[in-house]
Amino acid sequence: MKTHIKILFLLVIVSAFIFSACAPVLSDKSLREANLSISFQDLQKNPDAYMGKVVIFGGRIITTTAKKDETWVEVLQQPLDNQYKPENKDVSYGRFIIVFKGFMDPAIYAPYRLITVTGEVVGKEVLPIKEIQYTYPVLAVREHTLIRPENYNNEPRFNLGFGLGINR
Repeated sequence: MKTHIKILFLLVIVSAFIFSACAPVLSDKSLREANLSISFQDLQKNPDAYMGKVVIFGGRIITTTAKKDETWVEVLQQPLDNQYKPENKDVSYGRFIIVFKGFMDPAIYAPYRLITVTGEVVGKEVLPIKEIQYTYPVLAVREHTLIRPENYNNEPRFNLGFGLGINR
């Protein structure tokens, strides 16, 4: 009987780890509020058509600019995986701007960090990228998650070794 209890306890612990590893990086509330049928490509083509809509997008931070009462984060859009984390691949359909109320430290919201955001479409900004004028969809943040660097690689990790190893 005690063996069965130990096995059951072990199964519960293992299940908790497995299911927590598969959880989305955003809250259930964000997932319910967001219109998941709006693609980034459609938003990019006509941001005005989606004013007031709540969307979920993510990608790689390009720049963070602290302004008087808000902070703008420019993001290179990347597809999201089933946990709503940006896929760490060289695929993008454009750029967008996230607007935070107040100060967000550019040292934390640093270039190359991955971010996922639930935000309301509040307009567009036309800004230069080198020699062109680029139209950025603008999102007012409702919820966001910075992805920790150690979580960038979503590949399963399993190491089995014997002996002496050297890492560079």
